[in-house]
Amino acid sequence: QEWSDEQLQLLVKAVNLFPAGTVSRWRVIADYVNDHAKTGNKREPKHVIVKVKSLKKIDPTQIENVNKKAFAKFDLSHTQGKASEESVPTVRYERKLEMAILPWSSDDQKLLEAALRAIPASTPERWDRVAESVPGRTKKECMKRYKELVEMIKAKKAAQ
Repeated sequence: QEWSDEQLQLLVKAVNLFPAGTVSRWRVIADYVNDHAKTGNKREPKHVIVKVKSLKKIDPTQIENVNKKAFAKFDLSHTQGKASEESVPTVRYERKLEMAILPWSSDDQKLLEAALRAIPASTPERWDRVAESVPGRTKKECMKRYKELVEMIKAKKAAQ
């Protein structure tokens, strides 16, 4: 009785999955192969033992060929259907990318400064309101720009 490639792969997997010392090991391995194989005959524990012993005697080049064949089959099954799907960046990602590229314009800067003067520091949710006053900028970007400006002013004062 010939073993299909699928059954051989399942046999190898089951032998590794159920180590020596497993209760009724060969029955368990035979059941595993029978339950998971889509093709081929049902295998008895005695068939499993004979096949495992014969596999141990196989030439290493045969093992390498079987592994290459299995990998090719795996690779083919995992690339079909996925190659045609196109990756589309999320809106959130695109926005971050755009904002990272755009420097602060003088208009943005003026709007930020005006909002900082108009909205007192004690106001709850101050930075949310500041960001609303600067179109196209987030709360985080406004806070970051403010910190940069503070550092520039400190550096300028230290240089004098």
